[in-house]
Amino acid sequence: MNGNTRHGFSLAELLVALVVFQVGLLGVAGLVLLAQRNLMRAEITARGVLEAQLVADSVRDAGGEDSGSMEYPWGGIAWEPASGIPGGVRAAAFTNLGGDTVAVVTVWPKVGGASGGGTP
Repeated sequence: MNGNTRHGFSLAELLVALVVFQVGLLGVAGLVLLAQRNLMRAEITARGVLEAQLVADSVRDAGGEDSGSMEYPWGGIAWEPASGIPGGVRAAAFTNLGGDTVAVVTVWPKVGGASGGGTP
């Protein structure tokens, strides 16, 4: 073996490795932020669907023929009679974050009425 042989990495190789590592870390941080934003959006969508369904069911069961709206901390719900569906209700949920519509629920009238119907 030659006595002039050195082992290890040069400074340039270390700098290139650090730049590649930093780019990877920035990519991971970006993915974490994107996942966090999508998780928040999914939570708001799920909440909007549930609330819209509850409001539409309640308005239908109460026999409401009017339109209306309700505000929540996460957004709001607006409802109206469903066009073309006698006794039906359409409810839409929207967010405070830009007013995006996250859910539209149409509730059909109950078959046989609220008392269960049946034949006489």
